[in-house]
Amino acid sequence: MTAEPPSRAAPQRFFIVVGTSALASGAFSIDDIPSTGGRIDVLLRCVRAALLCSHGVRRDAAIVLVLCGGSSAPRTLRIDGLTAKFLRPDERSLGALVKKALSAPRRDSDEVRPGVFVRDGGLDVALAWIGDVTLYALEEGAPDVREAAMVGGPRAFVLGDHRGFDEATKALLASRGARSVGLGPVSVHAEDAITIVSNELDRRGPTALSDERA
Repeated sequence: MTAEPPSRAAPQRFFIVVGTSALASGAFSIDDIPSTGGRIDVLLRCVRAALLCSHGVRRDAAIVLVLCGGSSAPRTLRIDGLTAKFLRPDERSLGALVKKALSAPRRDSDEVRPGVFVRDGGLDVALAWIGDVTLYALEEGAPDVREAAMVGGPRAFVLGDHRGFDEATKALLASRGARSVGLGPVSVHAEDAITIVSNELDRRGPTALSDERA
């Protein structure tokens, strides 16, 4: 499975979220996502923060979930704001979307639903998938993102779930030249971190938005 996501209007901002226990299959219950999905609910809230804003979809954004839980792990799931359909802000709807994507039969293409792609592999696959972008790692105690000088072009921000980064993840990011940035003196939830970064990027330049979610 080597087909790439659509190349037209490539995303200008990526968020990569490492789910240390998030289930890499669709074998979780929509009625009890936190208990049955290895805390994949944390990642679902990150999807909402990365791709949705009030009355709109961020067409220039994409999110990649690195799923490290269960016998099917590791797998990566990518959602592109430009082409994804039926994005809704509630956790149940996003859970249903991810569940269907992870349960879809294997095909020649990585695209399992419009704008939704699944590949085998972990963070190394996710980093290769997004191509040549400037990489940032969100870490506590790092220089504030509000004061960081950011180069132009596509950027990717990597963050952990409620458990943060393990040593192997930190080593991989360092080997790829990731620049560490922080969000201030108080630790925030993963989805709030994405919102803060998105707001900072919005303030620095124009954002491509769509007023349609379907």
